[in-house]
Amino acid sequence: MKRLMKWAGYGLAGVAGLLLVVMGGAYAVSEAMIRWPVARPKVQLVASTDPGAVARGARVAKLNGCQDCHGERLQGLLFHDEMPIVRLWAPNLSRAIAEQTDAELDGAIRHGVAADGRRLWVMPSSAFAHLTDQETADLLAYLRTFKPTGERQPRIQVGPVGRIGVLMGQFKSEPDMIAANGAGLKLVDLGPEHAQGRELARACVECHGQSLEGNKLAKSPDLSIAASYDPEDFARLLHTGIAAGDRKLGLMSQIAPVRFGGLTSEEVAALQGYLKARAARQIAVADATSQPVQQR
Repeated sequence: MKRLMKWAGYGLAGVAGLLLVVMGGAYAVSEAMIRWPVARPKVQLVASTDPGAVARGARVAKLNGCQDCHGERLQGLLFHDEMPIVRLWAPNLSRAIAEQTDAELDGAIRHGVAADGRRLWVMPSSAFAHLTDQETADLLAYLRTFKPTGERQPRIQVGPVGRIGVLMGQFKSEPDMIAANGAGLKLVDLGPEHAQGRELARACVECHGQSLEGNKLAKSPDLSIAASYDPEDFARLLHTGIAAGDRKLGLMSQIAPVRFGGLTSEEVAALQGYLKARAARQIAVADATSQPVQQR
């Protein structure tokens, strides 16, 4: 019996050792995937210098939530702490601005590549990839009005659950997401009468997906739901974060008044008009595909 227990102990030790090797290998592979450099984008963009550039750039920054993550003075902060998945600090952008060229900043903003060639994670470059050159140049003009302040922030920390997500391809870097999304804006073009609404809807991509189809990780719905809102309720949601029925909608209630509180009545109507037209198109496509094939 003692001999049996002895060999059982050896077996368990061997299994434990094998698990440690596997875990160590998984950690090493995921760490390599996280830190693996990526080709730097060939960009030559420079900040706008005309008198209206800073004001236009401030609007781009507000709609896209730059200060939601980086702080009011762009000093960076811990904005998501959910171990064992991930712990996220937004970098001290005020110091990066002072140290990097316009092209390097554009590489991070629209391409997901840091100035040193690192691939960025979570920084929503895949959403910002659709900013035009003019919008990005204006944004850079606005960002350069900030002076360096605060301390440098730590880099992303990925926990064991997050590393499993990396290995399984569920948690992707921004350059990989941009490559997977392909070229071009994924928001359906519904004609010139909805061009303004489609343009504004780009600010919704970060949370609701490239085609506004919803995002399981962010627990955000398909924005066809906006078609069910009365115009007054929709405007109230964007301006105050309070949904119909005096409901609060988690993250949406937090960011809506900050990002969309400054939209005019015309812009709110244009955005909802686009979302309603999109929902109507979805219904028409679903009806067409569900029609039975007629027998000849």
